[in-house]
Amino acid sequence: MDFPIETEIILLLMVIISVAMGVRYYSKLPYTIALIFAGIILSFFDIFPDIRLTPELIFHVLLPPLLFEAAFNLNANELKKNTKPILTYAIFGVIIAVLTTGSLLYGSFSLFHIDTTMPLIACLLFGAVISSTDPISVLAIFKQLGVPTRLSSIIEGESLFNDGVSVVVYGIVLTLITTHSDFSLIHGLKEFIIVAFGGAITGAILGLTFSKITALVDDHLIEITLTTIVTYLTYIVAEYFEVSGVIAVIVAGLMVGNYGTKIGMSPTTRVSVKDFWDYIAFLINSIVFFIIGLEVGITNIFTNLHYIAIAIVAVLIGRVVSVMLLTQFVNKIDQKISFKWQAVFVWGGVRGALAMALALAIPKEYEYRDIILVMTFGVVGFSLIVQGLTIGKLLHFLHIGGRDKNLDTYELEKGKLIAISGASEELELMHSEALISEHIYKLLSEHYTKDIQRAKETIEQISHDPNVKDYEFKTSFKRLLLKEKDSVQDSMKHGIISSNAGEKIINTINKEILQLH
Repeated sequence: MDFPIETEIILLLMVIISVAMGVRYYSKLPYTIALIFAGIILSFFDIFPDIRLTPELIFHVLLPPLLFEAAFNLNANELKKNTKPILTYAIFGVIIAVLTTGSLLYGSFSLFHIDTTMPLIACLLFGAVISSTDPISVLAIFKQLGVPTRLSSIIEGESLFNDGVSVVVYGIVLTLITTHSDFSLIHGLKEFIIVAFGGAITGAILGLTFSKITALVDDHLIEITLTTIVTYLTYIVAEYFEVSGVIAVIVAGLMVGNYGTKIGMSPTTRVSVKDFWDYIAFLINSIVFFIIGLEVGITNIFTNLHYIAIAIVAVLIGRVVSVMLLTQFVNKIDQKISFKWQAVFVWGGVRGALAMALALAIPKEYEYRDIILVMTFGVVGFSLIVQGLTIGKLLHFLHIGGRDKNLDTYELEKGKLIAISGASEELELMHSEALISEHIYKLLSEHYTKDIQRAKETIEQISHDPNVKDYEFKTSFKRLLLKEKDSVQDSMKHGIISSNAGEKIINTINKEILQLH
């Protein structure tokens, strides 16, 4: 089926929003995983032939804002508390995983007499491609299940920094392949340090510079634009100087999110900037995960199942080895990480868009590119669907996290109350328009009145629980603050109050909203 590109874009956005809405209201499935399924199903119909993931699209358009948004929202205090495990897993974990995965893959091809035997360097390239983790769907489940903050912070921080490390390692391995040079441990280590630290320094300089610039203005539209510029400019400058653009954007995002917001952004600007980047991340993640579903496809998976099966096992073992080995070291220099948490680290290390981009970026003339692409698509699909869907069950099995039962009951009864109240309003409307007999109206009215009373009594019984009390206060107060803000904006629109006075009031309201998070 061949549509104009603008039609495909509209269809793409319609699919994304339909899946997101369906998951939001009718399922607990993370929307990213639902989009993978939607992509796989629609791959049969060839509706989106012109929309594909290319290295240029991902690296230069989609990846910088995703990295910036993740770093911008990362809590610097939590990062500082968990610096040792995060950097240990991110740096050394990637290196160990690459070596283990590549070696296992190379040995497996020989052991099982696979027709196309890849040389060790090609297997190591695949290890570098697949070593970056992308736990978006996993972190969404963590929030739902109330997983300990330290566990979430380590997984989120490790994922963010191992993106940069994996790109650096990938670049070194690919250079060895394309230049046909011999591997030198000293040269490789030197290259790694220059590229990684060069990227960090570039990001720190540009992040600090733009943080200072935002302090000179107080206009949320200008400051949103400045954050957009620093995102792409940081990547471009870092790549120009042949250092890591990925690490540069991460550091710039951390700098702007944890320093720039404090010295140069008013509460109103901070709310606007956060909302803008939340939307950008939602849109880009949705597009990327849906296209991954299109790219993977059922046919592509089944025709290359033997390669994919070996790759999945090699990747999982590589992750197990890196986590288990490094945890022994982490436990000596930092707070201990239990075996249960290690299991979550292993199974929660899902792969995503960056792995796809790295695979696609391999030169087309490289003879093992197609095999690496197939294995990458298979591993990404497996990790997002199988690991992503079962991580919640693993957390339950290991008794990690778990929300307050009273809070769950409160939300359930509140939901019932909203539903019943809506039905009661509809019943009154039907009665006022004489669309229902008096006898049936009274019967249904008594039924709904009893249900409302029952729900209110249950809510009242648990409302004194500290967790419920705090949750109810925050959600109710936030709703009231948003109503205040809406009223002020409406008054400004109709000229009842001046824009100067209105902005001051809105700034104060936004300050209170930020304090509720």
